Amino acid sequence: MTGRIEILAAVNKPGLITSNSGACRFQYIYRLPLGRLDGLAKGRLVTFELEKGSPEVAVGVCPKELGETSPGDPPLFPREIRYGGFEQTDNIRSYKFQAWQSGEENQVAVVTVDLALFRRHGITLQEGPALCLRLVQTELRHPSASEPEIWKRALTDKEMADHAALRPTSTRKRN
Repeated sequence: MTGRIEILAAVNKPGLITSNSGACRFQYIYRLPLGRLDGLAKGRLVTFELEKGSPEVAVGVCPKELGETSPGDPPLFPREIRYGGFEQTDNIRSYKFQAWQSGEENQVAVVTVDLALFRRHGITLQEGPALCLRLVQTELRHPSASEPEIWKRALTDKEMADHAALRPTSTRKRN
């Protein structure tokens, strides 16, 4: 299994690993063998097995390098990204996505856009999810071990202008 360390274990204190699977979040306790850290740190992606008879206890906790596979791991594929809707506060719309990759922990991505940019560049609100999806796909193509659980980014005026310039003339805003 794969998860992320939330609480680092100490010699006499168990740690905590969180694993995401879709919308479900699972937590497992673990202990360090002989107090060895061996590359473990808070926020670090790790692989582990569940202790027989104790499904809430993780054993064999090891750091996982992104792209590293172990025997029996499913093959790694590019991240899949699912649109999860939007929220709007005043003039800012936040588009939410969930990114996941086989063998890795799920990640939430949020792209915010000032609605004034849609008007300024003649882009319809209906284009917002696809425009933000392309940004998320590009920027999360190669995950890193230091990525936060929630990735956030604001769409810039330049990115909106570039998108508007690529659209066919017939769909551009008429002045």
